Amino acid sequence: MTPLGSSLSGVAARLITRYGAPMVLSRTEAASYDPATGSVTGTPSDHPLLGIVESISAAFVGGLVQNGDLLVTVAGEDLSGIRPAPGDLLRIDGTAHDVVNVTTIATGTEPLLFRLLVRR
Repeated sequence: MTPLGSSLSGVAARLITRYGAPMVLSRTEAASYDPATGSVTGTPSDHPLLGIVESISAAFVGGLVQNGDLLVTVAGEDLSGIRPAPGDLLRIDGTAHDVVNVTTIATGTEPLLFRLLVRR
């Protein structure tokens, strides 16, 4: 990571640590489909993190964004190499939200922030 990237990453992490809310990113690892039962099985893995939750203005509803969607910002360094992806689950205050879209803000190849569009 560049010196600027390191500096920005530290600032982002400090702000999210100070103002963020606790939440858990969940995903199913090594998922496999069983044709005999028609089910998908795998091992769930939970990743606790802090994030800043924003509601989305009604002016942006339409297309990918639906009424009630939230925008969550998490620091890239809080995830220890895990990259959020659509299909993951984000639990905020015990309520499960589906990750619909992820935008990565990076310097070089290292993510500084992830912006998650989540939906109940």
